[in-house]
Amino acid sequence: MILSTSSGDFPIPPDVASRLPQVPALPEPDEPNYSRRAREFTDWLESSPEHAVRFERLRRWHLVQDELARKAASEGRPFFVTDDGLD
Repeated sequence: MILSTSSGDFPIPPDVASRLPQVPALPEPDEPNYSRRAREFTDWLESSPEHAVRFERLRRWHLVQDELARKAASEGRPFFVTDDGLD
């Protein structure tokens, strides 16, 4: 798995990937059947409070990782994906 950040793409270690919440991929506006896929995602999200919690955990993790990657780049050091932001 690869994590895309504003600072580049980074491999997600297997131990981190195994802890990530399982969430359907968000549809991209330029993909075929976007309206249908967006509706399906919204239906999934609203079908259970647990789904909303999983989505928020994944979103927050991604924001933290993006910030850590940006900081590493500005300091000229390598960035490694971690589980920071999951809990």
